[in-house]
Parts: sequence; C-alpha cells; structure tokens
Amino acid sequence: MQINRLDLARYGKFTDGVLDFGARPIGSPDLHIIYGPNEAGKSTTFDAILDLVFGIGNSSKYGFLHPYPTMRIGADINVGGRDREFVRIKRPQNSLLDDMERVLPDVDIGADLGGIDRDAFTTMFSLDDESRVKGGEGILASKGNLGELLFAASAGLSDLSRQLILIGPTPTVSTSIAQKAGRLGS
Repeated sequence: MQINRLDLARYGKFTDGVLDFGARPIGSPDLHIIYGPNEAGKSTTFDAILDLVFGIGNSSKYGFLHPYPTMRIGADINVGGRDREFVRIKRPQNSLLDDMERVLPDVDIGADLGGIDRDAFTTMFSLDDESRVKGGEGILASKGNLGELLFAASAGLSDLSRQLILIGPTPTVSTSIAQKAGRLGS
C-alpha cells in the first residue's frame, strides 16, 4: 500500500484539505514524515488514514465541525500495483466507495496489508510520542515483538527515533528511554 494523496474533505478541523505525497520515486526509498507544531493536525491526519483504511467507528471525535453524515476522507492509493481512488464516508456499512461513489468491499483498500488490524497498523506506522515511549519501554523490558523490531530495522526506521529525539524541541520521556538504552550520553 502506497498513499499518493490523502483528501481530508470533511474530517475534524479540515475542510477540503489535501496532502499530496506524489508518486513513488523509482529505485529510491519512499518515506514521508508528517511533523509540525501542536494542534497542526498530525494526529488527525494519522487517524484519518486509520479511518480511511479500517472504517470510521460508531462514534468519532472528529465529527465536531462536520456532522457524522457528511464526514468524508479520500485518497489515491497504490494497492496491488495500481493506483486507485478510495473514499470513506461515515455510515455503519458500505462506507468504502470508489471515485464514482460505487460501494467497494473493505478488503479492496487493505489488500496489501496482509490482514493486519487497526492496532497492528498503528504500532507499525505511528511514531508519535506515546507509541515511541511504549515501544522503548517494551524493548527495554524485552517485551518488544521481534517481527515489529525487524520491520522497523528493514524499513530503515531504527535511526529515525534517534534523529527525532535530536531535533525535538525539549527532552522528553523518549530521551530518558534512549539514555537508559545507552544510545545517548547522560
């Protein structure tokens, strides 16, 4: 699965918001990091990706500006080697649509995910403070999932955590975890 574009049409504080990641460069790694100040919409954007892929739950904290029946997330996603347009609306069933508003089965959008669920997706693809702290504590306590550690290493993310700590505005819990792990000087 490769997200080329994410449309935050009516979701949370966003109206007609678009994040265009562009086409994947041929022969090069393709990693996008969304960062910004507090309240910029980073968590909302990640939750929109989750809701797009796995569906918008019965209740959502993102229906405050746009009423539930009007919530809408869209994307251009490369699934199974081809680019496809997907739209997710807020309703109990048949909520995944194509660009012609035809109902699609949910398996169409998750075909490249190997059957992982929302929690596993969050663990693998979120680098927010909470997941970094939990992951660091799990590793230090030898409770880290080996498969997830191998994924992080193969995706080139092992050094990313250290880099994020170095560019962070102030020391955080993750800095103390890194110090305990011996990666940073005291």
